[in-house]
Amino acid sequence: MIAVFFGGRSCEHDISIITGLQALSACRQKCAGVYIDERGEWWTGEFDSVNAVKNKRFKGKSVHIRPSEQFLYCKNKRLFKLDAALLCMHGILGEDGALQGLLAMCGIPYTGSDVLASALGMNKLFAKRAFEAAGLSVLPYNAVTRAEYETDTHAALKKLVDTLGFPVIVKPCNLGSSIGISIATDSNSLFTALRVAFEWDDTVIVEKALEEFTEVNCAVLGDGGEITVSDTEQPVGWKSFLTFADKYSGDVKTTRHKIPAEVGDEINGRVSELAVRAFDAVGASGVARIDFLVKGDDVYVNEINTIPGSLANALFRRDMEFSKLIDRLIEYAKRRQARFDRLKRLYTPVDPIIGK
Repeated sequence: MIAVFFGGRSCEHDISIITGLQALSACRQKCAGVYIDERGEWWTGEFDSVNAVKNKRFKGKSVHIRPSEQFLYCKNKRLFKLDAALLCMHGILGEDGALQGLLAMCGIPYTGSDVLASALGMNKLFAKRAFEAAGLSVLPYNAVTRAEYETDTHAALKKLVDTLGFPVIVKPCNLGSSIGISIATDSNSLFTALRVAFEWDDTVIVEKALEEFTEVNCAVLGDGGEITVSDTEQPVGWKSFLTFADKYSGDVKTTRHKIPAEVGDEINGRVSELAVRAFDAVGASGVARIDFLVKGDDVYVNEINTIPGSLANALFRRDMEFSKLIDRLIEYAKRRQARFDRLKRLYTPVDPIIGK
């Protein structure tokens, strides 16, 4: 049985429900949904609609897994074996390596990136450092921790202003969907933006804000040397940045994105090449969407989403139906688990005196 995980204790909970229900509908293999509610409780059942899930109007059972076992339990009864987990989780405690670590402890194959790459991709600060180390261009940035900010707010603000100037974009380090993000154009708005961001994270990243740029996104699907690059995508409607509502309200997914991006063949080709390099820089696997900022001939890597909304299905749609994309993700998950299972785990040291 394939378990489709969605929901979660994250501000991206509702978006994860959408991705999860889409995946449940498209999956051709025998599957069941595992919904994690806002309190962290796990449920399996019949999930008919987003509203039904959000309002707990579904027939379901409270479930859990146990370390070192590959079964889903209801109380003390095994319901079924989890042959693989299809992860449709967005945000902390689902996309950041936490759930991946739990599943790894149980020996359950899971889709997407491993624990390290998931954690690295979720952390905007360390992801940028990985991109830089791989020779990729990123916008000038700096970071401030809550401890720095609360110990000496003036010094923290001065560090950011002296290194970056204005305008800047202020982001919680481990968050997505544009939540907690603000543009600052002077010291007063920077102070306000930091206060907002610190409501969501203990580390805030501040980046130089581009003006009159184009966002271009590209997804990569792969495992090891087997790589497929998607079409490029250009979200339409940018002002300073896309808000949560811009991204997910109404029919934005179908009417406010241009595929491929209208930036010319040369730039689109560069974006495709850089997407693979960014994917490799964090050690990603499965499917990930990489977001770029383009201004003139300059292409900057902005961030990577290791579990993108709708699993980046729209970007692959011309060449691959959603069900095939899901099949590939599950295949890659099982391959990785098989590679892990082949490795040695126990070691008996040789006694240097007796030689055994």
